[in-house]
Amino acid sequence: MSGFRVRPDQEVWLTLPGGFPWNDFTDDLTWAAEVAQDRAAQDAPVAVRTAIAENALALVRADPPLPGVQERFWWLPSIGRAAVVAHVTAVELDDSLRAEPLESFAQVGVGGLVQTIRAVEGSAFDEAIDCMLVIPLGEESIALRRQIGRRVGTLVLLDVFVEDGLALYDAEQDVSALFASVQLR
Repeated sequence: MSGFRVRPDQEVWLTLPGGFPWNDFTDDLTWAAEVAQDRAAQDAPVAVRTAIAENALALVRADPPLPGVQERFWWLPSIGRAAVVAHVTAVELDDSLRAEPLESFAQVGVGGLVQTIRAVEGSAFDEAIDCMLVIPLGEESIALRRQIGRRVGTLVLLDVFVEDGLALYDAEQDVSALFASVQLR
């Protein structure tokens, strides 16, 4: 598979390690404590730092919603609210799928109801789209913003699942910037 790299704005997105050791962190507890130290206001009470560390730990330990996710990023403005996490997956398409319209990948792995699809300009891809979906879960539903890009035979999906569609609206520009930061090698 062609390699890819995501270059997020570190003031907006925090990389969620896929496993430990990672960088200078030996385990998830040390990493979560550092996140809390780094992201809490300087005069924040211990309870706030503890809550941030607990949220960071829960997110880094959580299984991604779909198999094959290679990178995950936590949207920092969501700290203290419902977490917004972006999941990036890249796959090499076999010859039979290389000519499929990108729209045909909007519901792959998730189903749901497509609300909107629009073209994305200014990315590293030959073609890219931005999709909004609603995925029913029993009596509830969740929203999914999925950005899909394809270059040659590589397909990259950036998925953001949330229970509150307003969070997707709030994060819209930052999610688009994260997708635009994907570089293919």
